[in-house]
Amino acid sequence: MEISYIRSSFSSFLYDIRFIILFYVIGDWASTFYALPFGAEYNPVPAMILDNYGIYHLLLIKVAFIFLLFYVAPIIKTSKGRWDFTKHLIESVGILVTINNLMVVWYGVSLVETIGLV
Repeated sequence: MEISYIRSSFSSFLYDIRFIILFYVIGDWASTFYALPFGAEYNPVPAMILDNYGIYHLLLIKVAFIFLLFYVAPIIKTSKGRWDFTKHLIESVGILVTINNLMVVWYGVSLVETIGLV
């Protein structure tokens, strides 16, 4: 009985964070995979993971982040505004880094460098 509750709870959680999965996990990882031959990773944590372990470990860490978010989501959801803010913040970061990586591939210039963040 409890396993089916966890399974339905996890599937509804995955639906709730579908844009995080789309942009932060898949979009960022796939665009990083394709952008690496055209530039370098400027974020020191992913750069260390890529240098020491490779691109697939970066994906594994992103998937582990989803499980961690599932674990802490009940605490964050005590305030609906806080959960919405958290989701939208992670989604926004995913969109920004995906756009940044695609700009490196297509135009040879980084959005982050263009606006002066690096």
